[in-house]
Amino acid sequence: MAFSSCLKTGFLVFGLLLIGFGVLLKWSLFPSIVNTMIEKQLRLDPVNNQEVWDTWVEPSSEIPVYMKFTFFNVTNTEEIKEGATPEVAEIGPFAYKETRRKVGVQMQEDEITYGSYISYDLDESASCAECTKDAKITVINPALVGVVAMIETLAAQFADDPILSQLLPAIYEALDGAITGDDPNFKDDLFSTQTANELVFEGYKPGALSAILYLLNEFAPYLPDDVDVDIPDIIADGKFAFFKGKNGTADLGWYKINSGLYNMNHYQKILEYNGQPSLPESWWGNLPKTPSANRSGVAGNCHDLAGTDGTQYPPNVDKEQDLWLFSSDLCRSIYLSYSDSVDMDGIETYQFSVKPEVLSFSNPENACYCPNVEECVKERNDTDGWDFSECRYCRDGMLDLTGCQGAPVIISLPHFLNADEETVSAINGMNPDESKHKTFLNIEPMTGVALDAHKRIQVNVPLMQNDQLTYFKNVKSAIFPVVWVDEGASIGGDELKELKKQLVTPFLGVDIGVGFSIGIGALIIIVLALMSVCSCGTKKKQFQKV
Repeated sequence: MAFSSCLKTGFLVFGLLLIGFGVLLKWSLFPSIVNTMIEKQLRLDPVNNQEVWDTWVEPSSEIPVYMKFTFFNVTNTEEIKEGATPEVAEIGPFAYKETRRKVGVQMQEDEITYGSYISYDLDESASCAECTKDAKITVINPALVGVVAMIETLAAQFADDPILSQLLPAIYEALDGAITGDDPNFKDDLFSTQTANELVFEGYKPGALSAILYLLNEFAPYLPDDVDVDIPDIIADGKFAFFKGKNGTADLGWYKINSGLYNMNHYQKILEYNGQPSLPESWWGNLPKTPSANRSGVAGNCHDLAGTDGTQYPPNVDKEQDLWLFSSDLCRSIYLSYSDSVDMDGIETYQFSVKPEVLSFSNPENACYCPNVEECVKERNDTDGWDFSECRYCRDGMLDLTGCQGAPVIISLPHFLNADEETVSAINGMNPDESKHKTFLNIEPMTGVALDAHKRIQVNVPLMQNDQLTYFKNVKSAIFPVVWVDEGASIGGDELKELKKQLVTPFLGVDIGVGFSIGIGALIIIVLALMSVCSCGTKKKQFQKV
């Protein structure tokens, strides 16, 4: 009897140990082991972790990265000049394959400094059928529209200057005569027909640009001393392209990041851009999010550097926390919020996307992203906030890059996704679709690796009615789209299978082992419980007989 009782006790203890071991393995030991292994695998070390280091230095060698350009071909050019609503149709994508490489890499303690080299080559096999290198596209003339916008901005800034007030009509008259005249060096139009490569990288010589450079040189002696007209270096030679000087060069910004050597929570966080811990003062304003903060001398946060480059985050990503990335194309840091869980061939990922409030001026944090905001913003009477109603460039869904680019370029999401209806309806052919046009990252949460990433932006220019220029007299003012860009990379094929083998298979094996351990332990306890119930029943019957 005593032996039987001891045997039952032994089995009970064994069952409880099996259950405890299963729980401990699943929720304590194994995650700790995995975290240690992941941190070791992610370590940026050219000596002891060369494969990861080489992939980090040249990521496009392992995973194809594409920059895809879809242009808005204008189909009613002459009607627009007479006041018709612009009509556009997409042509694209023109898919350019990227070669990315980090150059001049230097390490010191837990900091890494490097330059960024990128080259682009048109891949016609990944492009649309008509998207060849010789294909012509008709777009709004960004150089002419930009020149006019710059003159109008200058006029607004010096509206009270008597000398400039007299000179501006003469400048407009000379410019109008040049672009509508017969001189082939200056003759231009409101619209331009070029190849994709000319518009994006190679550049072309717009007559309007040649004309304004010539006129500025002629009028320079007559301008007031306090009027400083800076010609951006990118157009100083008379050629224009949206990404001019950015193909096949390492002069795309220098970065300092944290390697995570001492703290993986800071893994690949950007510390400096072009040698500075914050963005240049000329890029953005300093207006804080509330009038009370402004009166207290607090500055806005638009110059802050935050996050990584968007390809990698620290391990153990929490979907409750926003992810920040710095984009040199946007000249700012943006954040992405968790939106969904996405299965990629058996690997669960967290999808983070750009929400409407990121580019909305209803978000008080964006006050300093509005150009010259101090001249147009007002304090609200009902709350401690700003009223942007009289700021024409403080539009939801828009980001004016004039301060950063030196030219009037307005960035939005493709097809004006998340912009106001007035902006969308001003152009026929706009069809915003979140599934096609949102920016998102699919992050594997344990490693922090982006398995699928797409940064999607649209390049626009401000078209404004102007009575002093022939081509602008009758046009409807609008934010005019030129091209939208999808820069993306997706891990697939053998790389995804290998990642799945490393991440999913071990957990599946542990789950089977844990399930077996807990199941056997629970079965032993259940059998012992049944035996105890039966034993009690037998004893009760014997007692009743007595």
